[in-house]
Amino acid sequence: MITTVTMNPCMDKTVTVDTFQYGGLNRVQNGREDIGGKGINVASVVTNLGGMALCTGINYENGGDFIQGKLSDRHIRHDFVMVPGELRTNLKLFDRSKGVITEVNESGSPVEAGSIVALKEKVRRYSRESSMMVFSGSVPQGVGSGVYRELMEECARGCRPVLDAEGPLLSEGLKAQPYLIKPNRFELEMILGEERSTKEGIVEGARELLRSGVQILCVSLGEDGAVIVDPCRAYFAPALPVKVQSTVGAGDSMVAALCLAAEEGRPPAEMLRMATAAAAASVMTEGTQLCSRSDFDVLLPQVSVTRIGE
Repeated sequence: MITTVTMNPCMDKTVTVDTFQYGGLNRVQNGREDIGGKGINVASVVTNLGGMALCTGINYENGGDFIQGKLSDRHIRHDFVMVPGELRTNLKLFDRSKGVITEVNESGSPVEAGSIVALKEKVRRYSRESSMMVFSGSVPQGVGSGVYRELMEECARGCRPVLDAEGPLLSEGLKAQPYLIKPNRFELEMILGEERSTKEGIVEGARELLRSGVQILCVSLGEDGAVIVDPCRAYFAPALPVKVQSTVGAGDSMVAALCLAAEEGRPPAEMLRMATAAAAASVMTEGTQLCSRSDFDVLLPQVSVTRIGE
C-alpha cells in the first residue's frame, strides 16, 4: 500500500472561458469541482493505475466532508486529522484559445501544534502497513518548514518515505534522508545554488543530493522530459508529443507512477518510463483531471529511455 500525506487539501474549481479578458468580463463556458492537494492527487493516480492507496493528513471541519466523500466514491481509504477551519478553494481559470491555466490559490486555515502531534501518530500507524509514504505539497499557516522532516522521522522501518515539496520544506526534509525526491529543474537549482542547463549538469547536481542520503532522484524538466538518477546510473526520457490540455497534476502523476514502479521492484529506467507515461496521460486531460489507466497503457510503449553517460 502507498500512503499519502496531504497537509493542505483543497477544492479545485476549474472554469473554462473561450478567451480570457484581463480586467474585462469573462463568461464561463463550463466548470467543475474536484478534490485537490498533491497527496490526494497522488493517491488518486495510484488507484487509477491499479495500486492500493490510503490518504491521511489534515482536513477541515468546514467543507472537509467534500474531500472525504469524493475519496469514498473512488474507493480510496482515508483517515485525516480533522481540525477547525474551512477547506480552501483553488480557482483554475482555463483560457481555451491559448491553452493556458491561470491559478488563484488560497493559503488555508491555520493549524495548531496539537494537530501535528496527532498526525505524527497516524504516520507511525500507517507506515507500518505501507511500502511507501508520500509527503507532498504546501502546508497550512502556522506549520513550520521542518514538518515533513519530523513526519518522515516517524516512519516505521521498511516504509520508504517520498518527498515532493519545494523551498525550505524540501531543504529541511532532505535531512530525514527520504528514499525518493522529485524536484523540477528550478527546485534542484535552488537547492544547489546554481543553474544546471544540461542533462549532464543535472545528473552531477543530483548526485550531490544523493550523497546526503537520498536513494533515487527524479528531476522533471517540463516539456523537455525528465531525468532519473541513482548512485550508479542516470537515464533521460523526452516528454511525449501529446496535446497539452492542462499541466495541473502532471507532477503528482509522475510521483504516483514512480512509487508504483518502486513498489513493484522495477529498476530506475522503468520507473522513469512509467512516470513519463503518467505525466503525459495527465496533461492530455482538461482542468484538474488526472491520468487514466487507458491513456497510460497506450502511452507507456511510446516512451523512449536512454542512459546518460554512455
